[in-house]
Formats: sequence, C-alpha cells, structure tokens
Amino acid sequence: MNRIKAEIISIGNELLAGITVNTNAAYLAKQLRSVGVETFWITTIADQKEDILAALKTASQRARVVISTGGLGPTPDDITKRTICEFFGVQLKFDAQVFEDVRRFVTKRKFFLNQVNREQAVIPECDRVLRNLKGTAPGLYFNRNEVHYFFLPGVPHEVYHLTEKDILPMLKEIFNLQPLKTHLLRTTGIPESRIIEKIGDLVETYKNIRIAFLPRFRGVDLRFTAPDNNARTLSDFDALVNGVRQRLQKYIFTEDELEIEEIIGRILKLKLFTLSVAESFTGGLIGDMITNIPGSSDYFLGDAVTYSNESKMKLLGVQAQTLEKFGAVSKETVTEMVRGVQKLFGSKCAVATTGIAGPTGATETKPIGLCYIAARVGDEERVMKFEFGTERIMNKRRGAIAALELLRRLLLKID
Repeated sequence: MNRIKAEIISIGNELLAGITVNTNAAYLAKQLRSVGVETFWITTIADQKEDILAALKTASQRARVVISTGGLGPTPDDITKRTICEFFGVQLKFDAQVFEDVRRFVTKRKFFLNQVNREQAVIPECDRVLRNLKGTAPGLYFNRNEVHYFFLPGVPHEVYHLTEKDILPMLKEIFNLQPLKTHLLRTTGIPESRIIEKIGDLVETYKNIRIAFLPRFRGVDLRFTAPDNNARTLSDFDALVNGVRQRLQKYIFTEDELEIEEIIGRILKLKLFTLSVAESFTGGLIGDMITNIPGSSDYFLGDAVTYSNESKMKLLGVQAQTLEKFGAVSKETVTEMVRGVQKLFGSKCAVATTGIAGPTGATETKPIGLCYIAARVGDEERVMKFEFGTERIMNKRRGAIAALELLRRLLLKID
C-alpha cells in the first residue's frame, strides 16, 4: 500500500518566538491520519518571503499533500498571498464571492466594513477557493504536478472549519481513501513505563499494528492504527486492542475522545447522584473542570475552596485538634474535609484534596508534592496518599485528575 505523505507548513513569527502554541499542526496531523494520510514533516517558518518559497519548494519535492497555515490576514506582516502568486506564477484578483462572504461575516459581527476587509477578497488565482464562513480570510487550493496544496488562515477555529468542510472530503475524493481502522484507549493513574511493562509482549507480538504512547499530565493515551485494511491485519488489530484492554482495564476511563470530568458527569447522571467538592491545594481546579461540562448543574452542587485552616474548620467542620495533631496535609484532615463537604451540600458523592503544592511549605516529613485525596459515595469512603513532584502548577493539575479518578473508581467499585 502506497503511503500518502503530507507536510504541514506553519507560518508565523509568533510560533517561532514561543508566544503562540502551534495547535494547528497537531490538529491537522491528527485529522489527516484519520483519513489515511500520514504527516511526515511539520515545518515552522517566519513570515518571510524567502522562507515561505523555500518551504514550499522542499515540500513539493517530498509530499503529495501540503497544508500551510497562517499569513493570509490583512496585516502588513501577512505576505503569504503575494508569495503564493510568485511560487505558482499567478496573479492576485478580486473575488466577488469572497467579498460577499466577508461582508456577511463583518455585518453579522456588527463591525464596519472597511478597505482592509475588501483587501481580504483580493486573492491569488487558484484552482478552488475554500469559502471561510467563520472568518474573513478564505482558504486556497492548488493542484500542481499531482501535489495538492491547501493554504489556510492561522486562526484555529477557522482551520478546523475549513479542514472538516473542504480538505478532508477533497482528499478522500482525490485519493479514493478508505479510512484506516483506529482505536483509542485513554488511561490515567499509571505511568508510561508501567504500561509498557504490562503490555510489552503484546506490542512485540503484533508489530504490524502501530501503537502510539501519548503521555499527558492527565494520563497516557494509547492510539492504535491498522496500516491497511486486509483481513489478517484487522484480526491482529482487534487481538492487540482486546489484549491491552484486558491488562489495563482498571486504568482505562474511556475509549472515546472524552476527558475524565466528562466521564464522571455521565456516571453521576446515569446514577442520579450529586457531587460536592472541598479543595485546598488544588484551589478550585476540580470545580472548574467539572463546570466546564455542559449540563453539570444537574449533578454538581458546589465547591468549597478551603485554603486556610480556619476555613477548613468554619466551613467543613474540621476539628482544631485534628489540624494540631496531624496537620492540614494528612489523611485525618482530608477525611474530615470530605465528610464535611458532603454534609455541607447534602450531596451523595464528595471529593476533597489537601496537599503541599510547592515550592515552599515542605517539612522534613512532608515534602513538596505530598497530598491526600478522599472520595465518598454515600457512606463508602476511600483515601489515598500521593507524592507528585516539585512543580506547583503540575501538582495542582495532577491532584485534580487524581481526585476525579479516585471518585470514578469508587463509583464503579474498581479496586
């Protein structure tokens, strides 16, 4: 099976300066892979004519699909349109349909249509204009010597819009693509090294199946891809996925593109349970994650951010002698916190966190990164101790994920 190679060219001084994270390239590579096109190169360059020309020339010699993002805006540093004209030997022209799209977009946003907006409708003569209904810069398509070029604006939601509306359907038609079989296992609570230890022999047995280990602060994603669609390959694919699923079962919280807070919400809705949260070192992060999910008001009652000892006592009923004897970061304190917040809100379920986020606050017996997390479902209760590390923000994030995972396992009665 011939592999269709793609190159993504990201144009923008802000990308090279580290001011803006290049999320477009990651998104595009993932989308291309979903239809059977593999990204072999991601090139990031400045808004410089010579750099753009060099990148396009290189890409044209090694890729069948070239997607460029950025540089199509109306500002002086956006020079991509003129450079495209030089590379393909075409002229700029006014496009009435693009102008009408721009006019409608600007009017809808209640902005004044000015000369800069009109300039957005002056575009290189191309094989196809990709109408942008989410912004003012259209996408452009060229076919030269069986290399397919797509030029997109750099705004992420516009990239997503044009990719899903135009690029993916076009590539499927051009190459008569049959999507490769893929599968996701999303884990948490187990490091990548332990995963490899548990499933290494399976990976070795089914070498023909591609498996990507993708660590995140939330956990590790395992993405499986079948290199082709023949019967033997698909049989091996299923055998590998099923084998990995069986060995990592308790760590897998979803097999879809969902986050753990979404999974928690679905479980709570299904069981008709409510939830409350008490947070110390996580500082409200758990509540923020939960309320990012539409419909969370159906099950989420509230979040008590009790950062000080005084607030733990006043709001949650933590005993002064508990704090004095065991300290704020202790199994005893987090137990009283989770019981207290459950009582405070009258919820069926509750979680609580207390810990030392860092970089200060450590003692000889309590290092930075130490935390205790508790979860309750009715009268059933679990408490766990963690030592995450020395980075404050990462400790807060890991603590929030660990709290939700502890609750998930308690809800599902997973040991």
